Amino acid sequence: MSTTPETPTEKYDINGSCHCGAIKFKANNVDLGNVGRCNCTICTATGKLGIMLKPGDISVINTPSSEPVVITYANTTDTSLFPPELTYYSPAYHRGECKKGEEWGRHFFCKTCSINLFIVGNIPFNNIGEILSVNILALDLKSLGKDLKEVVRPEKMRYVNGLENTFVASHGEPHAHGLW
Repeated sequence: MSTTPETPTEKYDINGSCHCGAIKFKANNVDLGNVGRCNCTICTATGKLGIMLKPGDISVINTPSSEPVVITYANTTDTSLFPPELTYYSPAYHRGECKKGEEWGRHFFCKTCSINLFIVGNIPFNNIGEILSVNILALDLKSLGKDLKEVVRPEKMRYVNGLENTFVASHGEPHAHGLW
């Protein structure tokens, strides 16, 4: 019995920014064939479409020291490393499920235009561990000759159940209260 080898996916290094340009970053090893949509209230309300990366695959370029900051879960507790235009929201902290500095997930936004740029976290259940998700809508796809319509197709999407905090993913069909 022969098995078909997995088709390798092409990975890209792409620049990104918020709408107003106050936050600029570079995302490395981006697999445009692995776009996901979470059904949690914050991702649904902000329209975020995410691509999972490894911690260290995003660098914020415009920092106070003019030195890029590579994003890992550990350094997200030191907000002095990031531009003052960047802020975060932690659903678990704001729901009273953890103390400040012990959040298992932070949504990073531009303070000026409110664009949800990325999520950094260390999810303690279902063996998920460290995560980094970049918002594909903040990436410069045109620089790669790509169009959003070709990258984001409902039947190819990975749907994540964040609403119930299981983060179980399925392909091609949204979870309850999810969007196409």
